[in-house]
Amino acid sequence: MSKTSPHLTSKYEDITPLTPVETPRPMSADARKKAPGGNKPPQVQVSMTMPKSRVGPRPSSKMSNRKKFIDFGGFMMKKPKTDQPWIQRNIPYKICHTFVLDPKNKKDEKACSCGAEEEEHEPGYTKDAAIVEWNPSLHVRKHNGSCFGKIKFVEEDGTHQPDYVRISDDMMSRKSGSMRVMELLETRWRLPRPNLIISVTGGAQDFQCPPELEKRFKRGLAKAAKSTDAWIFTGGTNTGVMKLVGEAVRGTSFGSQIVTIGVTTWGIIKNREQLSVTNDRKIVRDYETKESKIRRGAFLDPNHTHFLLVDDGTQYKYGREIKFRALLEQKLSERYREGNFTLPQICILVEGGPNSIKTLLETVKLGNPGLVIAGSGRSADVLAEAYRLSTPEEAFNKDGEKITIRVLSESSTEELNVVVSKKFPNMKPEDKDKIHREIIELLNYDKLLTIYELNDSKEFDLALLAALIRGNKDGTSSLASMKLAITWDRPNLADSLILPNSKFSEKEKSDLLRIAIIEDKPIFIKMMLDQGVDMKHFLTHGMLAGLYNEIDKSVVCYKKLRKMSEGGSIYNFQASAKKIKTKLSLIHIGMMMEEILEGTYQSHFCSKEFRQNEDDMLSRPFENPYDVMVFYAVFVESQEMAKLFWERSRTPIATGLIACKILRYLAETQKNRLKRDDENEKKLLICADEFEALSVGVMNQTFKDRNHQKELWLEVLQIKHRSLGNLDLVQLACTTEACNFIAQGAVQTLLSDIWLGQIHAAQHWIKIFIAACIPFIGPLALMRFTKISDGTDPDGDGQNKTKEVQVQLEEKDTELELATLENGQEVETDAGQIPEEMTRKRKLTAWEKVWYFYSAPMVKFQYYVVSYLVFLGIFIYTLIFARPNSNNADTGDWMSGSRYSGFEVYLLLYVLSTIPIEIIQIVDEVPKTFRMKLWRYMQDLFNILDVLGIICFLAGFIVKAFGEPSFQVPVSGELDLRNAHHILMIVSFLTYCVRLIQMFRMNSNMGPKIIMIQKMMIDLFFFIFLMIVFLIGYGVCAQALMNPNQGMHNANSLKSNGSIVWEIIKRPYLHVFGELDLDGMHDELQRGHCTSEGLENDSCTLETIQHDPIGQFHYYLVMCLLFVYLMFVNILLINLLIAIFSKSYEDIQADSDIVWKVQRSQMIQEYKEIPICPQPFSLIYHLFTFIRFIFRSCMGSCTKNAGDEEVDETAIYRVSMIEAESREEYQSKMEEDEEISASSAYKDLKSELEAIKTMVRQAPAAASSSVGPSPAPPNSIDTPLRPPPTASKLTRIKPMRVHMDSRISPYPNSDIKRFKIPDNKVSWLVRYPEYAPVDYTSPDIADLTSDLVDPGEITLKTNIQFNKVNYSTVNNKRWTIDRTSHHGVYNVVDGIPQNPKGRTGMIGRGCLKRWGPNHAADTVVTRWHRNKQGEIVKIDGLPVLEFVAIFRPSFNEWAIPGGRVKPNERIFETIKREFSEEALANLSRPAAEQASILEMLSEHFKLGITVYKGYVDDRRNTDNAWIETIAVNYHDSTGKSFSKFPLQSRAGQVTESGSVGVQWIPIDHNLDLFANHEWIIEKVCYHRDAYNPIKEPKRKESELWMTGV
Repeated sequence: MSKTSPHLTSKYEDITPLTPVETPRPMSADARKKAPGGNKPPQVQVSMTMPKSRVGPRPSSKMSNRKKFIDFGGFMMKKPKTDQPWIQRNIPYKICHTFVLDPKNKKDEKACSCGAEEEEHEPGYTKDAAIVEWNPSLHVRKHNGSCFGKIKFVEEDGTHQPDYVRISDDMMSRKSGSMRVMELLETRWRLPRPNLIISVTGGAQDFQCPPELEKRFKRGLAKAAKSTDAWIFTGGTNTGVMKLVGEAVRGTSFGSQIVTIGVTTWGIIKNREQLSVTNDRKIVRDYETKESKIRRGAFLDPNHTHFLLVDDGTQYKYGREIKFRALLEQKLSERYREGNFTLPQICILVEGGPNSIKTLLETVKLGNPGLVIAGSGRSADVLAEAYRLSTPEEAFNKDGEKITIRVLSESSTEELNVVVSKKFPNMKPEDKDKIHREIIELLNYDKLLTIYELNDSKEFDLALLAALIRGNKDGTSSLASMKLAITWDRPNLADSLILPNSKFSEKEKSDLLRIAIIEDKPIFIKMMLDQGVDMKHFLTHGMLAGLYNEIDKSVVCYKKLRKMSEGGSIYNFQASAKKIKTKLSLIHIGMMMEEILEGTYQSHFCSKEFRQNEDDMLSRPFENPYDVMVFYAVFVESQEMAKLFWERSRTPIATGLIACKILRYLAETQKNRLKRDDENEKKLLICADEFEALSVGVMNQTFKDRNHQKELWLEVLQIKHRSLGNLDLVQLACTTEACNFIAQGAVQTLLSDIWLGQIHAAQHWIKIFIAACIPFIGPLALMRFTKISDGTDPDGDGQNKTKEVQVQLEEKDTELELATLENGQEVETDAGQIPEEMTRKRKLTAWEKVWYFYSAPMVKFQYYVVSYLVFLGIFIYTLIFARPNSNNADTGDWMSGSRYSGFEVYLLLYVLSTIPIEIIQIVDEVPKTFRMKLWRYMQDLFNILDVLGIICFLAGFIVKAFGEPSFQVPVSGELDLRNAHHILMIVSFLTYCVRLIQMFRMNSNMGPKIIMIQKMMIDLFFFIFLMIVFLIGYGVCAQALMNPNQGMHNANSLKSNGSIVWEIIKRPYLHVFGELDLDGMHDELQRGHCTSEGLENDSCTLETIQHDPIGQFHYYLVMCLLFVYLMFVNILLINLLIAIFSKSYEDIQADSDIVWKVQRSQMIQEYKEIPICPQPFSLIYHLFTFIRFIFRSCMGSCTKNAGDEEVDETAIYRVSMIEAESREEYQSKMEEDEEISASSAYKDLKSELEAIKTMVRQAPAAASSSVGPSPAPPNSIDTPLRPPPTASKLTRIKPMRVHMDSRISPYPNSDIKRFKIPDNKVSWLVRYPEYAPVDYTSPDIADLTSDLVDPGEITLKTNIQFNKVNYSTVNNKRWTIDRTSHHGVYNVVDGIPQNPKGRTGMIGRGCLKRWGPNHAADTVVTRWHRNKQGEIVKIDGLPVLEFVAIFRPSFNEWAIPGGRVKPNERIFETIKREFSEEALANLSRPAAEQASILEMLSEHFKLGITVYKGYVDDRRNTDNAWIETIAVNYHDSTGKSFSKFPLQSRAGQVTESGSVGVQWIPIDHNLDLFANHEWIIEKVCYHRDAYNPIKEPKRKESELWMTGV
């Protein structure tokens, strides 16, 4: 096979590789006579299909069975087992076997009625003059020949070789024949499954098409075919529209991937004899398209991929393939039916003659849409003009359904006749009438007929697909159209044509979502979710199992899942897998998840309850469906889908960390495969890093936004998730090896708190060490401790055991959170009322100070370090300085007379005390199986050293028991137990000495250096293998040259075999360090070249050897080897090692800090759990713990396991809401960064264009004066550029617009106008020297002197501390004023606070009472909107909310009830007060009624959800004073609780129409509320999964000047 045949290797299956087979039996003479072709020698035929694996190179010429193979395009292929390949047996064609003179052709007396000349007939034809009329059924017969293979166009480069076959015209008319054609296309040609059939018809002759229209047609047709995996059908010849289609397909980079089938009449092909050669064994046929002996007909187009050459036995007669082609397209449409939906097809008319209109009409009658290219010529122009002249009218079809048709008036008919006459000037009147009737009939199919014109704004590919959508023939057209859009991956069609005019049922939406998930179309998944698909109802256990069974076989996890279904281990994935027909179950998914995550993720799929009730569980939904779908998307390697579901996940941080772990595992699996895919491995690692970055980003946002609310972000890190094996985020990050997450600031802050315990952070470590050296008195006298809450007590383990879900909220924190439990039910909890004991702090008692001091991991670490140093010191003394007892003499030691000294007993106790610690460390590992626990334990080098040190010490201690009592180590003689004991102790000491390095890991300077040493040791380990090659090579050669006769059986050999090997290794190794040892080499040379007598009498010396020819040659050869060895090793390899170390140092230096923080976290966790008393005294603690465990086990009162601990679902949901808010803020920040980046690029582009404009203006005046001024072109440089579109939003909620209302003039309740600020000058980061804001402070508050209101003069503000909580005393009462911002620290310039969101055009305080942030609280009270029957109103399948709104007359806008937070007032109190005053008019009621209303609100406002905290775009804001709010949503799901509220407006609180100023307003239309309240309402809709109609609000007239409109 030639290298230029890309399609050849996959389409000929009957040709097999070099395998011996029987030679085909030759045909007899009689059989040859009866066979077609007459008495010719037998032909060797080959099949038309051949897999790649069966193609081999040409065998050697010496091959014994060479005759059994044939040449096939440069490759040797085995001859087929049968004389007739599949195509020859199953695909016949027709030939005329009887010559009948054509009576109509009087000019040519040799012409047959079939159209062929007499000499063009096949051999063996008959000629009977008696036959007058030629009958195809009698004079044409079918024939099986060799007209198939591949076409090599001689004029082309040979890289494109389309398949072809000559086929009978009646094959599609019979069921058996159509099935063979389908098998030809699918099995033999192996064409991919089509998603669309595009049939192009039109002019068969060359025509002129407008260049722009031709360009659009070519580009659009190829793009549409590629995006939809379509098959294109044409006439196949190199003329007219067929040539145009071929150029369109091959003119793109992906042209060879588009299936373009030419269905052509065999009899009109020029040079067809080159395709019908029967005595040639080649499958590739050479075909010329330049010259032909025959003038009639047309050449084949070289740009098609396949040809069906339809033969009815005639020659030079056009149109014989039309019926075959129509039946083929119809059969394909039915064959690839999916349920009630057939394969879509469309007919495109380009130019064309009269028959083209009929072809289009027949297509439309079958219900297939047609697309007419107006402007291409003739028939297409006539149809386009008829469509333009007609008018639409309503009519009824045969079934009584209302349809739209188009009707031509009399005047329009006359105009159309003129156009027909112009386009077809030589047409007969009866043909014109026929065309007119066909056009009238075509216009009755208005829905199926689309006209594309050059001035159409749509690209051609969109117009083509839109025509398909518009003319969908299936009953449920909207659903079918949406499925087509998903299959074609065309979201623009769905957005513009389908969704606006369709309303899908819940079942249809779920079906579409399932298709989008299986086909990995994230944009469509988002569309369906936005359409209101309820994931809790959609994603049942059965649905998830079905999705996993649909995953592609190419993904990495597929083979693992199949191994699981076999019952094999996931780690044995290299084993050959059998073909599994059983379906995957969720149990297999759970097993895979648990093994990949090493026990971190405890899937309920593997629980006993699920295994026993698997069939019943399949219909149950998931509580957190988005988390489950993130893992599914990660397994199928769809990053976009995974991110889409992650954006809606309930626990984004934990989900991101698990996804990161899974992706890294899949990448490692890909790396270990025999067939590696480096690109996929790199992609998986990038995706893993991206998920880790997302988790880190969300945690950073949580830490940043709640930096002053430490208890909140600490709860996020410390809450334990039941589904994660009761692990918190820090433990999960350590398990998943998310180093960047562990190095994050919040995690490190938490670890620092754990490290110090309750010791104050300001204490120096030296001071702590001194306090530790003074028992009990030191902690009380020298240490400072932090305060604790009343509910915190130390337990017996020395740990701070507060309830895991308890949150200590500060006064300004959000008190109200929503608690949800299982099955989506809401449970009221007293989240609004904060118990006093949770916020009250107290000092530690003396006992608590001592306890917390000694239980702090840092103090434990100091004690353990000191005990370890003492242990090493005693060990050193025992090895070096201690004298063994001799003959049981009394040495004064307390252990005198014993075999062991007191120091050795101490060492033994120390080593024994380390054993329980190591055992506990193994048991506490996360994996469930002991094997995996032990594997993770052995991953740490220091753990291996611990085990080695313990084993060697105990072995040495036991060995000493069997030695002599004195046990003095002998220094001569044979090795005995005393030497073994000594060596074991030395090895044990060495391991413990190296183990000391671990102590330095806590130091920020030494920790990274230790990591670098570990990494460089790995580099050195691999470098040693490279050096050994040179070392062994030189050592062996040098030894062989210096002592050539040395051997075991040589009498002159003076060394044993062991010493020889030692010399071979030692000498070159010492050479590396500069120890050449030339004297030793000379001695070795003498021993190898001198006899024993010569050595004894010194008659054989080095000088003697150097004068000997052999000795001289050996000597200088050894010196040359030494020179080369030193050059390579000392110069090349050593410098290479230095370069490797330098590169490793640079690589490690960037990440060493992160890795050190990871190791630091592991060490902190380790010292948090170990006993207070150091070794060896900890042995007593472990013994006591073991006895207590045994006692409790026997008494049946053993404590609960960690997995049985109760977890507060309220706290878990509260944490999930905090994570969700942080995720939204993080995504908004990322979007803002993208917008800033796009804006920066726009500014750079604009600057470049301004520079070009300046250069143009500075052109020489002479150049313009000689020619005259030229007008500026349209859209020239002077035209302002539009900024580039920003990135699409990642969240369902658009970011809040800021500084729109804050820049509106005039200022409320005044005539003061602000300084006008353009949008691009709002930010303080943008220089704006012309900025001259108006200074205004309302007279109503400027003269107030109360200490509760800030002074109006700036010079009087010196006692205000911004970015802090201020305290002041007025009338002997302490007042608290919060001057911190929800957005963090704001700037204070010259003592004046600066608006964090930018300029407003006004300085001063306006009508606000405080400089800086003015805190407020808004109450969003909601319930479900119900109709008169009490049913919840739904829009697009989503329930509609309604909320309590009040009317603000001063702004003439509806708003959410709310107001400012007074000094000393808590948020919950503000919410009750403002709602009661604004929505219930509480101030106008009697005192008793006021108290009753407040009590009612306290009862009903027990649960809520914080939907927003931050800046408010309020008209009252200035550069120095602004409003920030906390918006809390209270929801009544039943509608019974809040209906008790006596809504009443205050005096004057009425609308302009006179309606009541307090109302329940349904959120079923676009709202325009006060400030940013509509944005808050939108967030409420999001959190409540309710219908959200809010769009981008229209700008008010007063805003227009700000944007230059």
